[in-house]
Amino acid sequence: MNRKKENFFLLLQLFVSFIALFLFIGLNLKKFSNYFKPLGYSYEDAWLVKLDFQSLPEEKKLEYSRVIKEKLQSIKEIEEISATQVVPFMDWGREEKITYNKQVSTALAFEVDGHYQEVLNIKLLDGRWFSGKDYALNSIPIVITKDLAERDFKNEDPIGKTIMIAGKPAIIIGISETLRENTSANPSPGFFMPLKSTANTYLLKSKSTDNLLLLEDKIRKAITSVNASEIQIKQNISLTLIKKFAHKMDYIQLCIALLVFGFLIVNVFLGISGVFSYKLSKRKAEVGLRVIMGASPFDILKQLLGESMVLTTLGILPGVLIAVQLLIMQYLDPFMNGYYGILSIVLSALFLYLLMLSCAFYPSLKAARLSPAEALHEE
Repeated sequence: MNRKKENFFLLLQLFVSFIALFLFIGLNLKKFSNYFKPLGYSYEDAWLVKLDFQSLPEEKKLEYSRVIKEKLQSIKEIEEISATQVVPFMDWGREEKITYNKQVSTALAFEVDGHYQEVLNIKLLDGRWFSGKDYALNSIPIVITKDLAERDFKNEDPIGKTIMIAGKPAIIIGISETLRENTSANPSPGFFMPLKSTANTYLLKSKSTDNLLLLEDKIRKAITSVNASEIQIKQNISLTLIKKFAHKMDYIQLCIALLVFGFLIVNVFLGISGVFSYKLSKRKAEVGLRVIMGASPFDILKQLLGESMVLTTLGILPGVLIAVQLLIMQYLDPFMNGYYGILSIVLSALFLYLLMLSCAFYPSLKAARLSPAEALHEE
């Protein structure tokens, strides 16, 4: 307390460092844990074909889309074709408001056709997938994901229930496994609904996706055989390669975060070491007096390291209170929940305690070995 003005800069450094560490660890810890969770589908045997119909009228688009699908089905290596607007690792669903029992919430709408589940091997937990006969119903047939069922229906059975989607009734006919857009993404509560627009994106199921040149060439020839110069192939690639590109973007973001983190740690380490060395150089007389009174070098070392731990506690305590408040108010959801938030608080505090010990150990050891004659002579 007597040195509170001298310690203010050090406490401020510790406070800012704790907040930065808390955010860095918390926001990346959950993302890292997602890599070990299932995606809810299989992408290894899936191939993406994305077309550009340019300025073709709608009726022409519909006709060409049907013809192209027939051409693709004629390729022997292709087992199944799905027209969709939802592509893992690239184009995910759109957010829609849904209403059930007068409770309004949001969920992702996945517009796909009746073959999407077969192409990506999406597991159905209950009910069935929609088919051609369901399109004639007054209500929109939908398949909801498991996490949406748990969130909005709790212990109720959702099958057969009607919800409102953008003012239109939709009947739930099935429940699928929880899905994620990519390996680093959080689960996405949502629902599958029949594709309404003209298809220009197709997902193909094939065991030959590892033979890139063969499949790419056959698909390109099948599409160009339609003899429509307005149709351009924007993408003709396997989902495995798209996943690798998505991972590269994650790695770039992680590298940038690690560089910032490393810069922060180096600056904090140098700053704390410098401050601590300077403070101890001003206390040589105090150290010499304690040695004369019978204190051993270990007692001196223990006192100085103990002071560093007290200072660390005082510095990070306001940061802990702010971090807990952020978690209680759920300001960081969905990027950081309670579990990962508490874990990041513990890891950030532990890291700073170890960092403070490493910064203080050498100056403290040097002070503990100081002879009383030298200390008093300099004073």
